[in-house]
Amino acid sequence: MKPWKKLSTKQLLDHPRLSVYEDDVQLPSGHKTKYIRYGNTAGPACVIAVNKDGKILVQKEYSYPPNAWIFQLPGGALEKGETPIEGAAREFAEEAGMQGTLTELGWFYVYNRRTADKFHVFVATDLSPKEATKDLEEEFESFWFTVKEIDAMIAKNDIPNHSFLAAWSLYKAKMS
Repeated sequence: MKPWKKLSTKQLLDHPRLSVYEDDVQLPSGHKTKYIRYGNTAGPACVIAVNKDGKILVQKEYSYPPNAWIFQLPGGALEKGETPIEGAAREFAEEAGMQGTLTELGWFYVYNRRTADKFHVFVATDLSPKEATKDLEEEFESFWFTVKEIDAMIAKNDIPNHSFLAAWSLYKAKMS
């Protein structure tokens, strides 16, 4: 199998949160086509926080596009120049008001058909409070669930967030 060959690139959208490009590409068959992709960013990270009772922090946050409150794990976009662990720690403090010992579990592609961005997943233990400035566009309700409760919520489709489901898969594979 051969990779595609990029012939040219045109930027269609330049926004602080999203860049969109149209590439002219040549497929291995020789056929030429146009391909839409997102610009690469530093990527996101999330934290699976485990308290001393073994419960996991899950937050419910409003998501504008589906107009719904959706369960998620604390995390978000890494800032330019941040390492994944630095960004995860910052996001954890901003969204959960906590810090802890962070261990990376792995990563997955955010949306491999449109970007090469990687979503990094960390587990946090030895939790303690940490003050941080919160994002004005984010509002959370926090809950502590057992592993069995989260698995039951997933089975009932109460957690439709793909990044939560992928992160949970890494957690279960590595921590069970």
